[in-house]
Amino acid sequence: MNAVPEVSAILARHVRSASVPDAVRTVTRRAVIDAIGVMAAASGLGDGCDAFVALAKESGEAGPCAVLGHDVRTSPIMAAFANGAMAHALDFEDTHDATLVHPHAAVVPAALAIAQFVGGVSGREFLDAVAIGADLSCRLALGLTESAEKRGFYFIPMLSAYGAAAAAARLLKLSEPEIVQSFALASCQAVFSDALVAYPPSHLRAVRDGFSARAGVTAALLAQRGLQAFDRPIEGPGGLYANFARGRFGASRMLHGLGEDYEGSKVSFKPWPSCRGTHAFVEAALSLVRERKADIGRVKRIDVTVSPFFAVLCEPAEQKRRPKTAIDAKFSIPFTVAVALGRGDVTLQDFSDERLADPNLHALADKVRHEINPAWISDQSTRGALTLTFDDASSATREVIDPLGHPNNPMDDNAMRRKFENCLAVARHPMDAAFASEVARRFDQIETVADLRELFA
Repeated sequence: MNAVPEVSAILARHVRSASVPDAVRTVTRRAVIDAIGVMAAASGLGDGCDAFVALAKESGEAGPCAVLGHDVRTSPIMAAFANGAMAHALDFEDTHDATLVHPHAAVVPAALAIAQFVGGVSGREFLDAVAIGADLSCRLALGLTESAEKRGFYFIPMLSAYGAAAAAARLLKLSEPEIVQSFALASCQAVFSDALVAYPPSHLRAVRDGFSARAGVTAALLAQRGLQAFDRPIEGPGGLYANFARGRFGASRMLHGLGEDYEGSKVSFKPWPSCRGTHAFVEAALSLVRERKADIGRVKRIDVTVSPFFAVLCEPAEQKRRPKTAIDAKFSIPFTVAVALGRGDVTLQDFSDERLADPNLHALADKVRHEINPAWISDQSTRGALTLTFDDASSATREVIDPLGHPNNPMDDNAMRRKFENCLAVARHPMDAAFASEVARRFDQIETVADLRELFA
């Protein structure tokens, strides 16, 4: 086992007492607005989300917590469940590129639910809880020294449950021992098999964070009521790393800069609604077409170089060239590159049944060949290179190290605003740009709000 004996206690102390820097709170506000927009879009387009909303309605659990995009108020647990499902359903929310965790997908729904449930939570307190929860999810991933996927587990959404528990515990003002129990209780609820990634019809790849958000909220509420699970849920026997990483983890990397360096503030915001691993290739394709003003009909071959982690976005080749579902298409480099080249962008509407059956996109996807660069590991996993070869044997290549949206290659405020407006335009109850702008303005002033429920009145 690891030499650091009290990781759970250290993290619990941080969750309870951390003082979040203003700069981190600023990025967190941006992440919250982005998450609200993405969940609203999923209320209209998210495949599988309606089942979660239906359960929230049918549960009969009355409460003050809003299910976004729907005229539904329910308990904190069911609201976290439904909103969490929508948070990742379109694969359009932010990503921590260094670990590929989606740190806000479960944390924001969990924090929203608890803030509306307890009342009196200021916007500033809400942002701090989100920042702390997102940071924890990323740090737990940074502590990994080997892939849990090799042992059959889909680890990323599992870690999100701990972040959701941390955010909920912070807002509930739990004690340090209660926060430790929140971690333990969350761990008893959120376990995912990596088989769901390999099964093309799976909805779970899209709506997974509903389970993580619900687990975090349930865990914190039970811990508040005195329920005991076990101690040392992160580092101890039977804890997170013992169960899923053979007890091996890097405590020093996980704890480095705790309380000063917030990993959740290092997220990449997504300009395109697909797996982050496709973005380097979408960006490369769009930039080459813009620069060369090339006739796509003259493209004879498309070569992509991918990291080892994202080779699965090209394999098996036939499945990735002919995805049958929206979520499978979002996890396909051949398909997303074909959309970028064939349609000049990749939008929420480009994963419809009509697009999946488009023979022109199929023809472009058939031209994609891939190779793996074994040196692109760890925080270079989202790196990519694309080469277009034309019918006259000429070619053009573009390599992208930090895809658009990364802190080193950020989306500007105008791009973020357009994304938010586009998301609200496809919500279950569509909103025009003027209304979307007003919603964004209200959330942009969240730090001045005395009770978060004012934003959902």
